[in-house]
Amino acid sequence: MSLCLASAGVVKSLSVAAFMLAWTHSIEKIEWQEDWRVTSQGLEIVEARVKGSGAGMEPPPEARLSDGWFHWQPKLAPLPQVALGNSGLAGEWRICADGACRTLSDLLGHPVGTNVTVMRACDLPATERLRTGETTSNERAARDADFYDRRGREHALAKAYDEAIADYNEAIRLQPLAAHFYLDRGMAYRAKGDRPRALADFTHAVRLDPALEIALAQRKALALEIEQLGARMPRSQKSATK
Repeated sequence: MSLCLASAGVVKSLSVAAFMLAWTHSIEKIEWQEDWRVTSQGLEIVEARVKGSGAGMEPPPEARLSDGWFHWQPKLAPLPQVALGNSGLAGEWRICADGACRTLSDLLGHPVGTNVTVMRACDLPATERLRTGETTSNERAARDADFYDRRGREHALAKAYDEAIADYNEAIRLQPLAAHFYLDRGMAYRAKGDRPRALADFTHAVRLDPALEIALAQRKALALEIEQLGARMPRSQKSATK
């Protein structure tokens, strides 16, 4: 399994089994840290820590104090995805693994700003991990679809959106009921500037999986963006588009 990050049409995958999520309040300078595991069931939080306390960063009653840090173990089932917001007035989220920390902006290759970033567990290409022996047609289709989706994300990261979309098309052909493939293709269309196709893919992803929050958020944000663009368009251009 890998950790996938998605924000503003860009998707990045990290080959990590565990990581720390960190954030420092820009005014009160209070550090917040969370240890996470990437599992086949989703993202599992292991421990949370806060150094001191401040407005909105108070530790729960069960937290224990050690060396200036409050520690506790949240009792949460693995989550399919985690949304990271940013008001723009506080410090940026950081992902730490293998002894190094990087901001979301650094990982995604663009300033995240106030955009929501969604984390989720995702599969690596399965072509090298197949067990020896015969597989069913469904298993082969799922394996190949995951490979094309993974390669599509790599193309999208390199801003080769046409190549990414071609790979997502193949993934969707193999697994037409997989909502996250439509989501990934929609994000590539959005990054390319093709808003109508992006909106159609986000909408289809929501139809397939109404609980896919990132697709809901992307559809809402893009619909508002299209509405605002239409409101600013000169009347002559509006008439020409009808």
